[in-house]
Amino acid sequence: MAVDDSRLLSEARRGDEGSFLSLYDRYRNPLYRFAWRLTASTATAEDVVQECWVAALQSGRYDAARGSVRAYLFGVARNLAFARLRLGGRETEEVDGAAECDPFDDLLAIERSEAVARAIAALPPLQREAVILFEYEDLSLEEIAQATGIETGAVKARLHRARETLRRRLAPLLAPCEIPGRCS
Repeated sequence: MAVDDSRLLSEARRGDEGSFLSLYDRYRNPLYRFAWRLTASTATAEDVVQECWVAALQSGRYDAARGSVRAYLFGVARNLAFARLRLGGRETEEVDGAAECDPFDDLLAIERSEAVARAIAALPPLQREAVILFEYEDLSLEEIAQATGIETGAVKARLHRARETLRRRLAPLLAPCEIPGRCS
């Protein structure tokens, strides 16, 4: 797919709308999720993704020898998101569409999910970025290194520190269940 993506990006830069739409369809949602998780703002995430596509089409900075188009696009989105965070401070918005839940188990799952989301959001930005790219966006360690411009070892270190911090912060969720029959 990397060769195909590279060809599509080259063709899109030359004005081929079909090539652009193929790339856009493939990466718009993962880029948006990444930007949203990093910035905690739907509006900022939308702006970051739009600016990412403009930059990718206008810039000649992508080099296939240095990595995949996927890593390149995440790197561009990363830089734009961090620039927004530095310039405007961090925006937060309520998540729309809270699901109705009657069963106790669903309520516990929602509370755990929210606790995990809060714990990830509280991580230092570089650790949060590594967790989001690895766990949510399924980028490899090498792709994260390419996107962030650091060594693979540094990515591993950030992931390790983030996981240790999350383990400490989420330890109460892992405590033995106090309600009989509700733990599995």
